[in-house]
Amino acid sequence: METNIDNLNDFHNAINSAEVLQSQAMIKAAPAKIEDKFSYDLSAHAIKAANDAIKHIENHRKMLTLPIDAYKKKLMDIEKTATQPLKDFIEQRKGLMVEYSNELERIKAEADAKIAAEAKAAMANSGAGMVADIMAHFTDAMTATTLNNDHTKNIRISKRAEIVGDVDWSTLLMVIMKAEMFDVAELLRKLPKAMELTGTDGIFGIEIVEHKTQVIR
Repeated sequence: METNIDNLNDFHNAINSAEVLQSQAMIKAAPAKIEDKFSYDLSAHAIKAANDAIKHIENHRKMLTLPIDAYKKKLMDIEKTATQPLKDFIEQRKGLMVEYSNELERIKAEADAKIAAEAKAAMANSGAGMVADIMAHFTDAMTATTLNNDHTKNIRISKRAEIVGDVDWSTLLMVIMKAEMFDVAELLRKLPKAMELTGTDGIFGIEIVEHKTQVIR
């Protein structure tokens, strides 16, 4: 996709526009310290000028990138149309393979249980000298059931937690925190608003600290 040369020139002109140059001049002239109303107001004007310069450059950049973004979205839609059936096939076929593997495991478990029962019965009806031969025979038999399932060894087993009833939340949180897998920063970010919504005045070990941010209008 070709970029419009005129728009590209406009973008470079925006970077060197009067708005941007003026903001740069105001930044350069801003006092090193804020010690009175004049330096405070001067800083506020310089910040606003810098914000306006940023928006000015961004708007001209968007004139270039919006058509590209639209073209990219169109390409991604075409890509999805082509790849989604392939992805659906992969997921469906993997599901069938897992079902097959599960069935083999069930058959193997039944076979191993039968072999173990037969071994137990054979040992009960044999002399002490026959135990080694009996164990070797049935060990070979169990090994054979394992070899029959060898082609399904590339099964990845993952675990996930699901809520199935009343949850012991205190234990759940304790386990996650002990494992140092708890996102404390994210929790604390939401806590002041949560305390406000629930009318909670305080929590032991927690201090709500105010952070001031200057807003320029």
